[in-house]
Amino acid sequence: MRNSARLSVVVPVFNEQDSIAALVERIHQALSSAALRWELILVNDGSFDATHARAVEACAQYGSHVRVVDLYRNFGQTAALQAGIDHARGDLIATMDGDLQN
Repeated sequence: MRNSARLSVVVPVFNEQDSIAALVERIHQALSSAALRWELILVNDGSFDATHARAVEACAQYGSHVRVVDLYRNFGQTAALQAGIDHARGDLIATMDGDLQN
């Protein structure tokens, strides 16, 4: 039985078109059997490459628990994190980088 707690994973991304698919897949694999409900929020921080399109593709592939927040220009990591946190629905919030380095 799943716990009623909810986790929001917030990931700011900027020009990460080549990382989005692997990022979402790895997060989905890691959390798909978790004992709590979760969501992934990708915050597109004004990317000018195909980051937005790849993020939308990930939403279509993995479902409504993957969401995209689009910022109209690059505001920087701190502002992007805050935007994701503002959109989070979870009781718990985890943040991580979008480049698969951390």
